[in-house]
Amino acid sequence: MKNNFFLFILFPLTLHCSANTLDDVHHDNHPSAITWEPNGGRFGDNLLSYSRAKWLSYKFNIPLLYLPFKYSDCLMLHEQETMYTDECTQLFSTIAHLPTGSKLQLLPHNSTLYINHWQTENIIDWYDKPFVEELKKNIAPRYTIEKIAIPDNCISIAVHIRTGGSFSADTEQERERCPLRFAPNEFFIDQIARLADMFKEQNLYVHIFTDHQNPAKLKKKFQKALQNPRITFGCRENDNSHNSNVLEDFFSMMDFDCLIRPGSHFSRFVQRLGNNKVVIYPESVRKTASGKPIINVINIKTRAEVTDRWKTKKITIA
Repeated sequence: MKNNFFLFILFPLTLHCSANTLDDVHHDNHPSAITWEPNGGRFGDNLLSYSRAKWLSYKFNIPLLYLPFKYSDCLMLHEQETMYTDECTQLFSTIAHLPTGSKLQLLPHNSTLYINHWQTENIIDWYDKPFVEELKKNIAPRYTIEKIAIPDNCISIAVHIRTGGSFSADTEQERERCPLRFAPNEFFIDQIARLADMFKEQNLYVHIFTDHQNPAKLKKKFQKALQNPRITFGCRENDNSHNSNVLEDFFSMMDFDCLIRPGSHFSRFVQRLGNNKVVIYPESVRKTASGKPIINVINIKTRAEVTDRWKTKKITIA
């Protein structure tokens, strides 16, 4: 059997930590800590980096040093977590970048600052209720957020469509590399129709959450494709971008009965932390003879209550 080893990388300890950021850590007799490297991504990517480091903190009883990211100052974690600053490394004798692809073993009392990389193999148990409840408390708004109003007496459906908006990293090459993240409109239209069949006797309210620059254009396309009098559509009618209404949309989607999402970390966290009862998302693609990727397998997750475990049904569609 192969042994797994950590690669410990030593750095000159020239940085300083502010007086009140790590005092609590050392008063608690935990000289090691964990943080993570910036990933350069959007809100959902940063939530994943935070959650992965938080999971290792929870699993190995090591304090977390929270690395601020865009919008994090609007979340409760900004108050609840100990913040990493540019001066923190002087409190540790060793800095260890966690390796990828090996079993992790973090030591709480060896004065090490562990740094989690985006690609470090780190699988979170999303059925660990105490951990998920802690995330829910921390990934919550610090301030009042104006959420989307959901009509009464209907099945509400949040549809998250990732198009890239004006985000520079969402290039054509990135679309080709991650086809599940940029699921086509036809996928969402088909799944709305599926939910209309599942709830035959009820009216549906479908709200399109998107970074598309013209959400109303998507809404009109969906209305024309479905032509179902039981379905009412909504969206933000004004001009839009990848950084418009990020938190408002994130927390609004959590309150809908159903969620149709792509392979996006943004709406994955809506599913993990929210109150949805039905979630539909693509699992895999296959390529046609011409090389075009098409979604061939979807997952439908259902639960009667938020506290229940998800039941998953896998369906081949192409």
